[in-house]
Amino acid sequence: MSNFTVVYAVNVPHYGRTQIEAPTAADAIAAAKHRDPAEICTERDRSSAACARIVSITDHDGRSIAEGVTLDGAFMRYGGRPAWLLCEASPAMLESLQRMVARSDDLVRALVCHNGRNEHLVERLCAASHVAKAVIAAANGEN
Repeated sequence: MSNFTVVYAVNVPHYGRTQIEAPTAADAIAAAKHRDPAEICTERDRSSAACARIVSITDHDGRSIAEGVTLDGAFMRYGGRPAWLLCEASPAMLESLQRMVARSDDLVRALVCHNGRNEHLVERLCAASHVAKAVIAAANGEN
């Protein structure tokens, strides 16, 4: 029987309240943005914990055997609303990209001219299709 060291992590939200004096609602929002939430948020809410994960597992010789194993399917991403919107749109974008790639051979055949007039378009489409296939593979964890 071997021994392994497992490092776990979970993100636990902390909440806090404070009072802000301001002449208008817009001023209150601006002032709130300049406060440090780490100094205000002291009440833990373990019932709302998320992003449970195994950070790493090492064997008895200190060799890493696993890293970044999600346990609850949640993940964090920085970037604010633009990044959130991108994540929300990504399933539809992936499906659209898959459909375009599936039809790319038909499009190439339609563009090919025996006189070579559309050769540059065919090359661009083939290059774009190659990149698209790599993106699809990465999205499916096949990189």
